[in-house]
Order: sequence, then C-alpha cells, then structure tokens
Amino acid sequence: MSSPFEPIVARPSPRVAAGLRRDDKVEIIMPRQMQQFADRRAEPREDAGNRGAVLVLANLDVVPCHILDQSPSGARVSFEAMASVPTELWLIDPVAHTAKRGTPAWSMPSRLGLKFNFIQALTPGAPRPPKVPQPVYDAWLKAAGIVAGPDQDDDVLYFD
Repeated sequence: MSSPFEPIVARPSPRVAAGLRRDDKVEIIMPRQMQQFADRRAEPREDAGNRGAVLVLANLDVVPCHILDQSPSGARVSFEAMASVPTELWLIDPVAHTAKRGTPAWSMPSRLGLKFNFIQALTPGAPRPPKVPQPVYDAWLKAAGIVAGPDQDDDVLYFD
C-alpha cells in the first residue's frame, strides 16, 4: 500500500552564519491530497467557466460575472466592479439553469466567494417556482436569452 504523501527528500544545504541571504530560496512541500484543500473549502469545487449574473435583490442591481468554479455549497465568481458587497445575493447560472441564493464568504475588489443557502433548478417553459422571487426569475430569463410568453392569467375572464 503506497502512502498518499510524497517522500521527504533531505537535501544538503550550506550553513549560513548570520541569517538568510537575499538570493536564498524557500521550498514548500505539501502532500498531494492537502493541495486540493489548501484554500480551506468545505468540499472540492469544479471549474465552471460559465457566464452568469449576480443579483442584489435589495436594489435589483444585476452585475454580469464569470463563474470560475463551484460546488454544491459555494462558488467563486469574478466581475468588473460592484459598489458594495451586500449580505445576501443571488447567483444566476443560465448554462446550468439554476438560481442560487448565498452570502459572501470572502470578497476582493473583483472577486467574490459565495456560500449557498438555497438552490433552485429552473426549467425553460415551466412556471416560476414559488420560492424564487420574480426579479430573480426575470434576471434568469434575460441571462438565458429566453423570451417570456404572455402570462396565463391574462386569458381569464371574471364575472361578478
């Protein structure tokens, strides 16, 4: 049975009398399995490379983004600019036909890590799921390039 860790190789190094020199280099050796979780994620993520949108429901601001990678519990996205990072936002994925509500786990000026707390699959041609707010559904339709048909309630005639 082989070990999941790479063997440690001892390399002779010259003694330094008064500390490190400027040209000294440091080599960091990590086991192969540890490299996958070096960024402290709860589970491994898969590369996505999809275009998407981040929707801030509080002010209905839609920010186009790239979904860099994602897992069932979170995602990493990049975008041009976002004025401020809200406490809750929706990630619209038109390729996977999903809307995911989440909270920021970390943020940088042009990148954001999301932790999902709700995921809903969306089906083209099907009615809007009850737990998905109308602005989120509309943003998904627009991002996916789906033209919404007339509402079914418009054909109803009521008599008093």
